[in-house]
Amino acid sequence: MARLRSTLPYDPRTDRIADAGWLGAVGRATIRWVLSADDLLHTFSDAIASLWTPGIAARETVRRVITTQIMYTGVQALALVSAIAFLLGSSIIIQTNLMGSADGELLGKVLVAVVLRELAPLVTAIVIAGRSGTAMATELGNMKVNSEVLALSSLGIDPPRFIVLPRLVATIVSVLVLMIYFSVVAIFGAFMVAQLTATATWGSLYSGVSRGVMPFDLGLFLLKGVGLGAIVGWLCCHYGLQVKSSPTEVPQQASRAVVMSLLCGVVYSTFVTALFYWLVGPPIH
Repeated sequence: MARLRSTLPYDPRTDRIADAGWLGAVGRATIRWVLSADDLLHTFSDAIASLWTPGIAARETVRRVITTQIMYTGVQALALVSAIAFLLGSSIIIQTNLMGSADGELLGKVLVAVVLRELAPLVTAIVIAGRSGTAMATELGNMKVNSEVLALSSLGIDPPRFIVLPRLVATIVSVLVLMIYFSVVAIFGAFMVAQLTATATWGSLYSGVSRGVMPFDLGLFLLKGVGLGAIVGWLCCHYGLQVKSSPTEVPQQASRAVVMSLLCGVVYSTFVTALFYWLVGPPIH
């Protein structure tokens, strides 16, 4: 019986690929992985290399785009970050009370270990990826579908400099600033709940926080902030630019961008935390 032909455009290579066997499938998968990794690295390296591209007028334009992106990515996310930070800081105190009584100094050290070193960087990156990362990938995907990226190139405008670099810088700056803001709001919320439940005094909590913070925390804070911000901006721009010509690819690549940003962000944060405690010591002592 003759095989029914697909309604999709016929590709004469499909029959040959189907008969290639498992070795050919492994080879093709390896080649696709290598090419994808190369494209991913080029997205980041081309954006960084564009920092040294000459052109005063272009630099002014890029600065304006960066400012706009920071306003959308960072400033407009303040309300959401405030609510999440306050509730998480409060829940830490509530959960600690349910597990047993603890003095204010111990609670302060717990806040440093949980909020400053873990929740502030990771939750901020998750918020940026879910809120702004989706928008960035969708915007760039639509630009590819509408041939706007090609039009920019034909006008002599460097897409990595005009499109990728501002969003990369904006996500790094936004994550760093929102991490600080998240930490302040979360600790304030924890202090408020501790006072309302008579768990600890302001003085004991402050003493615990000040004793828990180490000079190395500044390096950890910067390493996580810059790394997580770069991961979100980099991957969201990359997958947005991977859209070819079909509008149906836009939501697919946007979803893939957010999923990969979250996965890589969690892996990166876990690795940095493990390295930090391996070098510095236990979080509470």
